Parts: sequence; structure tokens; C-alpha cells
Amino acid sequence: MKKIFSAVLGTAMMLGMVACNGGNSQSADPANDSLGMARGYMIGMQMAQQLAMANAQGMVMDTTMFLKGVKDGMGKSADSAQYAYLAGMLTGYQIGQSLNEDKIATGTFLKAFEAGIKGDTAFLKGWSQDDMQNYMQKAEEKLQAKKMEEKYGANKEKGLKFIEEFKKEAGVQTTATGLAYKVLTPAKEGAKKPQPQDRVKVEYKGTLIDGTEFDASNGEPVEFGVTQVIPGWTEMLLLMGEGEKVKVVIPYQLAYGEQGAGGDIEPFATLVFEVTLLQVIPGEQAN
Repeated sequence: MKKIFSAVLGTAMMLGMVACNGGNSQSADPANDSLGMARGYMIGMQMAQQLAMANAQGMVMDTTMFLKGVKDGMGKSADSAQYAYLAGMLTGYQIGQSLNEDKIATGTFLKAFEAGIKGDTAFLKGWSQDDMQNYMQKAEEKLQAKKMEEKYGANKEKGLKFIEEFKKEAGVQTTATGLAYKVLTPAKEGAKKPQPQDRVKVEYKGTLIDGTEFDASNGEPVEFGVTQVIPGWTEMLLLMGEGEKVKVVIPYQLAYGEQGAGGDIEPFATLVFEVTLLQVIPGEQAN
């Protein structure tokens, strides 16, 4: 839903600029031809980048059709009624794409949309606007969760299978939360262990279960608070002592959960880390 509003806002801003600066070409000043040429070329280059980005994201943008739309729009730029129509058409196109993706009936949406844009409170049938807002928020969250499950749910099973295989290796230990790890280099006897309020210096490498590396310290110690990382990291650090190195497999619930992180870590992804705890910095010394 946020993407729709952002796209619609962008369209409205673009059309707003056209409307404010629009005019009849018959009143154009020949002295401004060089400016028109420069402005046209530079805006054209910028739009080419936008079209390329859209194509890269899977939205097919035909340059010829786009240019036809621009020319038609400029031809109607002096007609305020046409401006409202074009703004509505672009808005409808963007909303329609989202409705198709989310499998929402166009007729149902349009009836409610028209009531909303006209301020027809009778349509609410006893609901307050807050009621409607709260319902929509919960329904959107439920729909988003369903879409994530449909698209990425298989990562759960893959992660569980990986953890079960890892648990078969010698020396692997597990915790009540589902964390699985084995000690590669043990800490010395009496080594300092971190507490939740402490900071630590570590070296690490993070990979997906297929071995793809998504993050690493690359030999440079990294410092952070024990509780400033994903839950699986915090739990692992609290079990370690200075000088210890472990390999830990973190189930998605203790990693980035149902949302994932960036483009590398998908929703429901189980993660694998090799972590060396270099130093524990007591909380009272951290600042």
C-alpha cells in the first residue's frame, strides 16, 4: 500500500509541475529555444534512467509508447479538465497494478474509493474512520505475511533440514531456542564472558545455507553492544568466552525473521556464522 501512495504522490508532483508551468506553444518566445532544447535533452536523459530502472525491476516500459503519452499530454496541457483526467488515469493505472497483484476486485475498490473521495460517510455504515484505518492496517499486514509465506515459505523447510544435518556433526550443541553451534577454538579456562550490558570485539563471516557469503569483517575487528545484534547473535555471544571461535547456525526466528534483510537475506532465511570473540569490554568501560 505504501508503494501505491508513493507512486501516486510522485505522479501528482510530476503532473503538478506540468500544470504550473504549462502553456500554449503558440505563445512561446523564440528567444527561449536554446533553453527548451537544453531542458528537453536533460529531462529526457533523466527519464531514460527512470525507464531503465523500471525495466530492470520487471515493469516493461516501451519508450515509443511513453513518448506518445508525453506528446499527447503536452498537447492537452492547457486544458485543466484534461489534466485532472490524466492524473486520474495514471493514479488508476498504478492502483490497478497493486489490486491485480493482491487479488482484490476492482469493482469493490472503486465503489469504496469513490465514496472516500466524495466524503460519503454513509458508506462506512457505522464504522469510524479510525475503525477503518485500524482494520486496513491489520488486513494489510495479514496479506503481506501471506504473500511472504507463499513466496519464501520454502526457506523454512530448507533451514530446518540444514540444521538437522548440522546437528549430526561431531561436537554440535543446541539450545532451547533452536540455536545450533560447535566450538572451533575453545576459550581458555577462566576467560572473560560477556554480559548483556557489555560490548564486544569480534571477527566473523556470515553465509547463507548454500554457502553464499553475505557479510564478513575481513580481518578487521568489529565492535558493538551484545544486545545490538540479532537475537541469535546475542544468545551465542553470552555463551562464549574471550578467544573462543564458533560456527553457529541461526534459525530464521532468531535472525531476520519473516522480513529478511536487504537483497541478500530472504525472509525465513537460516543463517550460518563463524564468530571469534576477541575482547569483552565491560559495560562501565564501554563509553
